[in-house]
Amino acid sequence: MKKFIYLLFISNLLLACSGNTESTEDSNDQVVDDSLTPERAAKAQLVFHTVPSPLETASIFQNAGSVYNPEITNPVENVNKYATNTQKAINLGVYGADLSYANIFDQTQESMFYMNCSKKMSDGLGVTSAFDEATMERMEENMNNRDSLMIIINDAFWLADAYLKENGQDNLSALIITGGWVEGLFLGTKALKKDNPDKELMKKIAEQKYSLTNLMELLATYNNEDVKKLGQTLTPLKTAFDKVKIEENEATVSNQTGVPTIDGGSTLTYETSTILEIAVVIEKIRNEIIK
Repeated sequence: MKKFIYLLFISNLLLACSGNTESTEDSNDQVVDDSLTPERAAKAQLVFHTVPSPLETASIFQNAGSVYNPEITNPVENVNKYATNTQKAINLGVYGADLSYANIFDQTQESMFYMNCSKKMSDGLGVTSAFDEATMERMEENMNNRDSLMIIINDAFWLADAYLKENGQDNLSALIITGGWVEGLFLGTKALKKDNPDKELMKKIAEQKYSLTNLMELLATYNNEDVKKLGQTLTPLKTAFDKVKIEENEATVSNQTGVPTIDGGSTLTYETSTILEIAVVIEKIRNEIIK
């Protein structure tokens, strides 16, 4: 299972919904059909499959010469201003990505801050299973061991995956996934050096074109107005990503076997200016969802 930076923690975030299997309603939310359909499950899996692993992400950051920057994460003091279930779900994803970011750079104290923020968001949704006492203790005990912490969270992902297959509500999961994905992409773009952007990092950002397509298709399956609004918020990002072109490699015939083969599948082509544009657009979207 490949994961972008946010997915290091998204397993626990998705698990949040297991504490509430009935339709939810905010003061400004409509009661909707939140049942997990095969289409939604497939779209969520496609999002997960089109992102690099946490270790790969860490390697990309290191090779790009990136260092931890506490100024770019969602401030911990913002945690008290998210009142609706929609805000809490989206920013549960955001704080989960920030926790992953801090963990990748071995920032123990910052990791603790964002772990507590994530717990407060999930508790606010009435979901205590994501951050129960045993999980919090295990995370605290392994806070200085990045690999062990990844294992703990990945274990929770498989529990979450089982929940998504067996239970009938997942609209909060869609919001959490989106918040985490947006923050993960934002953090990745903030690692770019505008005067000399790292080629591998640009490549990984460009590859999020696939994730965005699947994410927007996932959000489009819901009738909830807040989910729809969040999907519409991503439209300018899609416009920017449309400039990343997909070129399908042509089949070639082997001289030895005479069998047509495809070398390397598809290739993404893009200008540096396109990736920098994506960075500008994702920052605007991200700042909108955390305010």
